[in-house]
Amino acid sequence: MDRVKRRLLLVMAALSPGVVTITLHEFAVSLAFMVLGVFGAISIAAATIAVFPQIAPSSLKQEPSKKTYHSLLHSSALDALKGMPPDPVSIRATLGARMTAAPGHPGFVSDEEQIGMVLSQIIARWDASDLSQLDDDQIRELWLIDRMMRASPAEAGALSHFFSAPEAMLAMRDMLATPVTA
Repeated sequence: MDRVKRRLLLVMAALSPGVVTITLHEFAVSLAFMVLGVFGAISIAAATIAVFPQIAPSSLKQEPSKKTYHSLLHSSALDALKGMPPDPVSIRATLGARMTAAPGHPGFVSDEEQIGMVLSQIIARWDASDLSQLDDDQIRELWLIDRMMRASPAEAGALSHFFSAPEAMLAMRDMLATPVTA
């Protein structure tokens, strides 16, 4: 039995350098691939960020928000309008009926049609095609413009203070109120 143990010990001693070399070699190669892989991934990421700097984390996480529009009113006026009596549903129905009124005499544009054209241009400026695409604040704003266009000069002057450019709104109202002569 000593002889078998001795032979087994000699065989293991003879083969151990080869086993150690193969084991270390595979470990060294896999370690080298791992290091190259990590540095390669980091360098590709750095190159991508350098080439495409406009991609920011905040722009990737942005949620689609509702469209913003350029309001003609002061921000405090919009808050004051929210407390006024007519609700947006009835305003929407009233404005829709006024804007789709039947045309008058051919070749003549009535006051109703002129006000409808003004409101339609404002709606188009807000990138909408009809009243159903507008939110409640925009509907209230159109209602105030419609009310100002139909008001007496004194009432129009009082309503003009809600707007950020009251002179322009009064000039537009006066232009619509002035009769056109041929």
